[in-house]
Amino acid sequence: MNTPSSRKLVIFDLDGTLVDTLEPTFHCFAEAVYPVIGFRPTKEQVEERFGPADHEIVSEWVGPEHAEAAVKRLYDCYATQFAERGPFPGVHELLQGLKNAGHALALFTGRGRPSADQILRSMDLEKFFDATVTGEEVPQSKPAPDGLLKILKDLDIPAQDSVFIGDSPLDLGSAEAAGVEFVFFAPSEASSHRVPALRLTTHLADRLEELGFGLRSIS
Repeated sequence: MNTPSSRKLVIFDLDGTLVDTLEPTFHCFAEAVYPVIGFRPTKEQVEERFGPADHEIVSEWVGPEHAEAAVKRLYDCYATQFAERGPFPGVHELLQGLKNAGHALALFTGRGRPSADQILRSMDLEKFFDATVTGEEVPQSKPAPDGLLKILKDLDIPAQDSVFIGDSPLDLGSAEAAGVEFVFFAPSEASSHRVPALRLTTHLADRLEELGFGLRSIS
């Protein structure tokens, strides 16, 4: 049986890594700020602001006097858009295989807690994770290492026994700053332009096996 000191830890990003939510997120950002700024930002303009929690980005974009209404539009849009989305193919099987092998699993996302929980619950992903950290729960979000360091401390697992899987340079920056191995995994067309990355969960499973994070199927 694994003990805390011998367990290995696999940390995942959320959007564009586990779940197909990048395009609806870009859409909802644009719809949330449009009534105030008078135009719908492109996905490139939205992505440039990634780092803080999503509701913080919207609030800063429209100003404090319009923030509450804009954030409500954001979450209302999420509720509609995310209902039509799900995890990427093979994600549930990948996570279950890692759990069966005795690895600890964690999530570090730049999203705020409300929308992160909304996605995890609606897509039946909550049950897999031993720890989840959002961008608003640490002093600095990605590409700072704060979220990863919090997870390592909370689960009492050293960086050398951990790997972080994500789809963006922000994720890479966090991993490098925390001293954690990083694997680019970008099954989404919306994020595949960013970096050369693994595209299929089967390829990710093979890469994790190479790094010593093997899977185990349900017997």
